[in-house]
Amino acid sequence: MASLKKNVKKNGEVVYRIQITLYDKVTHKGNAKVITFKPNQSATPKQQEKEAQKYAMEWEDKLKRGESYEGEEMTFADFAEKWLESRKEDLAYSTYIGYVQIVNNKIVPALGRYKVARIKPPVIEEFYKSLVGTLANGSIQKVKNVLSGMFRTAVRWQMIQVNPCRDAKLAKNKDEETTLKYFTPEQSLMFLQSLDMEFETVVRGHERKDDTGKYYLVPDYTESRKLPLQLKVFYTLSLYCGFRKGETLALHWKDIDFENHTISISKAVGKGEEGTVIKKPKTTTSIRTVTFPADLTPLLKQYKSEYNQYRFSLGTTWQGNGNLFIQDDGKLMGRSTSYQAYKRHIRRYNEWVRENPEEAKKQQLEPLPEIPLHGLRHSCATLLNYLEVNIIDISKILGHAKSSTTMDIYAHSFEEQNTEAANKLNDFLVNNKRKQA
Repeated sequence: MASLKKNVKKNGEVVYRIQITLYDKVTHKGNAKVITFKPNQSATPKQQEKEAQKYAMEWEDKLKRGESYEGEEMTFADFAEKWLESRKEDLAYSTYIGYVQIVNNKIVPALGRYKVARIKPPVIEEFYKSLVGTLANGSIQKVKNVLSGMFRTAVRWQMIQVNPCRDAKLAKNKDEETTLKYFTPEQSLMFLQSLDMEFETVVRGHERKDDTGKYYLVPDYTESRKLPLQLKVFYTLSLYCGFRKGETLALHWKDIDFENHTISISKAVGKGEEGTVIKKPKTTTSIRTVTFPADLTPLLKQYKSEYNQYRFSLGTTWQGNGNLFIQDDGKLMGRSTSYQAYKRHIRRYNEWVRENPEEAKKQQLEPLPEIPLHGLRHSCATLLNYLEVNIIDISKILGHAKSSTTMDIYAHSFEEQNTEAANKLNDFLVNNKRKQA
């Protein structure tokens, strides 16, 4: 049976000491297992106690079924299976699937045969080294984060005393380029200008049906095309406001306050078991209100007018519910649509610059780096730093929990801009000395 004892630490944190004693039916001797449980700290005392009781009952049932949680007895492969099951309800579906792939494809093949308690820092370091050359540094870091999270759970389940990842040195690809991909402030201006440009596009041959119902073949032809207005709005908001793709895609018209020039971020589009789902943003601090430049108001109002005209033209076939970015029938735009269109746009723009060097030079346009769509968020942070917005405000705009997180991510790009600022300061001082002389 289980007994619970509530403890309140000096910092006010509430934990429960759970002791589960099982008695041998033959010898009648008791075998006690002590577990520490940390309930939801924002819950009421009564809710916390219920959580602890439920947790104790679940553990007692597991022990009665003979499920051993001793680190010296359980293999890491068995532990990994139980760990994934325990995390399924807490994680977004896409995140959980990512964990499953990392655990089953990378971690378990290397560490699965070991007993949990026998995995020491040297074993983990050898595992990290085996990933070098096959994975990028960012992917190795993700594997490390998942593995460390697994061992934190093992500590909490009292299978081991110390997380071995804590002292294991992470191996990296030394020659890999690890800097973020983003537009410089000058490139951001070129990108915004490109959103209004028309590019020659080859339309492949296809069949059409005439008024009599007969099909006929249309040969390849070339036409001049401009980026659809809704995609221009999507990319402009991504660059100016630093939204994540899922946050931008989830926007509704009711989220935009035209009078105060603000946009509320309270949801995001993600991947679920049944397909696309609307969920909460990445973190609680991601729920925020962002002010957009007043100069964007005409663009947003132009799109809203076009949007409403299109909605009325569809009549009863309209399937939308107020979402900004849509398919032909008004339903939410597909998750990959903005990304694929963005890649095509950058490619067409760069082709135009190469094929029209004189005109490009006249308009002060240059080829743009093929950064990912998420790079527009990084470009926003870089641009804000260039404009000398303080780091706390940049952190709030991006929805980071701490300004230190922002600095950890953008330290390199900010450092480059700080060097540029120092050069400007030096030029200013030198010029003033000349004037004084």
